Amino acid sequence: MEWSGCMSLLQGYLENSPLIVLGSGASMPYELPSMGGLAEEIKKSDIVISDPNYSNFCTAVDDIGLEGAIDRVTLQPETLQEIRTVVWTTVNKSDLLYFDQHSLEPPKALVALIKKVIAPTPNKAVIVTTNYDRLAEYAVDGVGATAVTGFEGGLVKKLELPSGPLKTRRIRVRERVVDIWKVHGSLDWFSASDGTTVSFPFARTIPDNFQPLIIPPGKEKYSSTHDEPYRTIISEADNAFVQAGAYLCVGYGFNDEHIQPKLLTQISKGKPIVILARTMTSACKKHIIEAGISKYLIFELADATHTKVYGNGWEEVYEGQYWLLDKFMEIW
Repeated sequence: MEWSGCMSLLQGYLENSPLIVLGSGASMPYELPSMGGLAEEIKKSDIVISDPNYSNFCTAVDDIGLEGAIDRVTLQPETLQEIRTVVWTTVNKSDLLYFDQHSLEPPKALVALIKKVIAPTPNKAVIVTTNYDRLAEYAVDGVGATAVTGFEGGLVKKLELPSGPLKTRRIRVRERVVDIWKVHGSLDWFSASDGTTVSFPFARTIPDNFQPLIIPPGKEKYSSTHDEPYRTIISEADNAFVQAGAYLCVGYGFNDEHIQPKLLTQISKGKPIVILARTMTSACKKHIIEAGISKYLIFELADATHTKVYGNGWEEVYEGQYWLLDKFMEIW
């Protein structure tokens, strides 16, 4: 297909302000850890090393990856709890490092994406993400909108004394809303021993007598989603998938069978989907190409200077790195 034809499809597919799905691939450009990076940190933990099945676990990680290893190898309860702690600590360290170095410079590509989606709509955008990090929240601040995550309150503020323009801008911020449904939890979320759920922004360590509310890799993500706050968050995400007119997935591998059924049902009915990926996963191929979805575009790395694009019944290589979000925003 000629480039002009591909661009015509793209503009048509995304003209209805798509719901945004962010996977781990959307965070890695900002030096958030990959699954492999998390695995290496987990292997270093003294508690994990002391597990009787540590050697088997390491072998399985090398063979089938972190998530598969956690599912295959029987680990002690304290080891599984340590894995949650290491995951939180590792991701939080990288997230805070990004914030410390770019406190007033939110992720440019995500800011551009949210601006694009929120502009033609009734001041509303929706993000569904499996990521724990706060990059989406930073980007929402960058566009002067209000992030709705299920928690109320705010912490980081800039001094701006009352004025007419300020009052106008505050009204606009309250009107411009971005729902962020974090289906695997967030670095900010914690649970007390009495079951109280709270959000502590920018915690440098896990607060005493609290547990981080993140769902670590492995089969626990299927059972934990029946508990709050995950149950309600996923319900909100499901409703958003149904209501959306189109979908834009960035770095999402389609490996979360518990959160994507509504999305897959909607695209099977003809709603368009555009996917940006460094490498298309087998799950993505199964659910999109092999499932016979009628309206899709998948942008994938071809080589250092080219992007391979898959459409319904065709594929083509184009010059440019349009599988990267910042480059993609230049053509959308």
